[in-house]
Amino acid sequence: MMFPNPCCRCGFCCLSETCPIGQRVFMVEKRDPCPALVFDNDTATCLLALVDFEIGIGQGCCIKAQAYAKGVEYDFASLEPRFKIGLAKARRTG
Repeated sequence: MMFPNPCCRCGFCCLSETCPIGQRVFMVEKRDPCPALVFDNDTATCLLALVDFEIGIGQGCCIKAQAYAKGVEYDFASLEPRFKIGLAKARRTG
């Protein structure tokens, strides 16, 4: 599948919800943190994707979420990578 926006490995998608494969492997719920998500500085990696190529990590940014800043609505997937990384970092650090 092709996505118009490249994956920048910010990890925001996995921070938002655990994928069905992660839910099944780790017996967690959709909104639980995924144990397979790890970060090296600000670069996200899915440990499951390293062994299961069906997951599709890195094929492109497909988040349908809307982001808001100062009353303006933005399409998350089309944001510049530095903004996505910043948002993911903010979510990780609370």
